Amino acid sequence: MKKLLVILALMMPLFLNAQEKETKSNSKTLEFLAKDGNVFKKEFYDLPTVGKSYNKTENQVLIITDLKSNEKRGCFRIITKYPTSSGSDSYIGTLDPDELDAAVLSLEKILNEIIPNTAETYTEVEYKTRDGVQIGTYWNEKKNEWTLYVQTKSYSSRSMSTFKSDELTTLVDNLKKAKQMIVEKTK
Repeated sequence: MKKLLVILALMMPLFLNAQEKETKSNSKTLEFLAKDGNVFKKEFYDLPTVGKSYNKTENQVLIITDLKSNEKRGCFRIITKYPTSSGSDSYIGTLDPDELDAAVLSLEKILNEIIPNTAETYTEVEYKTRDGVQIGTYWNEKKNEWTLYVQTKSYSSRSMSTFKSDELTTLVDNLKKAKQMIVEKTK
């Protein structure tokens, strides 16, 4: 029994290093939620999903009210799922309201300037948020087409969903709706 415990104790660091390591978020919304001693009301508003089947992303607007100070904040949430034997693991990424315009601009450039063209070599175009959400496209040489993706957590490839270029307009529309909703609901 002692030998087994010694072996397990020696192997524990190997197991811990093999696990995914979460990186710290710089999201202002998540920083607001991290305040201790406050009571928050969270309202979730669903927007259309992007993608199909198991590879889809759910999109939401989250409105947060600090019930002590009555201060309101909002953000855009992207939820990706990875199928597992017991269901699925969910990964959530956020875009702060002040990031939405840059995200829309970046994705419209991808939609209008990148996707209509064929790449001569492997190419990636990506927008990254304070929370580590990556939204972009890469040239799939085997299929001879652009593949779009959302990765909600940079530390895990399991948080990546891919979708076809015709779905990008839905994501852009969702970002625009989110900005408008946040402005209206945080007055």
